[in-house]
Amino acid sequence: MRTPLTEGSEVTVIWLSGTEPGVVERIDDAGRHVTVVTEDGKVLEFHLMASMAFVTRDRSARIGPP
Repeated sequence: MRTPLTEGSEVTVIWLSGTEPGVVERIDDAGRHVTVVTEDGKVLEFHLMASMAFVTRDRSARIGPP
């Protein structure tokens, strides 16, 4: 079972071509929307899918464990 995300949690952003560390900045809408700031300053919005995975709207990235 996956550990619930909390603000300040370290995560790995998994891109189609690699990975990048990030930190959860904000969790909205009862945990269905997550804002992550990557190590190089990118701000990304993730949305909870039916598969229980958090992905960007364009599905180019998802959240993984740190």
